[in-house]
Amino acid sequence: MDKETADALRGMIRRVTLKSVNDDGEMQTASVEVADGIVREDVEVAQPYGFGSNPPVDGALGIMVAIGGDQGDAVILPTGNPSARMGKLPKGAVGVSNASGDKIVVMPNGTIEISAASNIVLKRGGCSLTISGDGFAFAGGTITHDGVVIDKTHKHVSAPPGVPGVPLGG
Repeated sequence: MDKETADALRGMIRRVTLKSVNDDGEMQTASVEVADGIVREDVEVAQPYGFGSNPPVDGALGIMVAIGGDQGDAVILPTGNPSARMGKLPKGAVGVSNASGDKIVVMPNGTIEISAASNIVLKRGGCSLTISGDGFAFAGGTITHDGVVIDKTHKHVSAPPGVPGVPLGG
């Protein structure tokens, strides 16, 4: 095999270091260092359907594939950042995390664990539930327990002053 062919084959698949990521367009692109001092701009980053990420570039790595050996038609496979990797998952677990340590882990026993440094917000239609370090905050809609409305519209039976009675059934 001649040197030109060998160099072309070597350049088809290579490990790259991310320098910057642009997540504003239809396709995410990145500037990557393919070799010491050699940077390629606007290389498409392939992402799995239904999942998106914008990795911190400090230490982020990727695998770049030159489609058909054409360095001008390259794509970066999904990227990783070893310094921000969520590790120590049990066998069979699946997790999603960010560089701040917020995470969702689906455990093999059917438990789903959600951890957040700030708030967890669940939204559906015009209703939302925010879980913070201070408690739960509901907005929109009604709250029911065993079919009884327990939000701000429910009433209590009469009781001595200062002692609330039990909620009235709905």
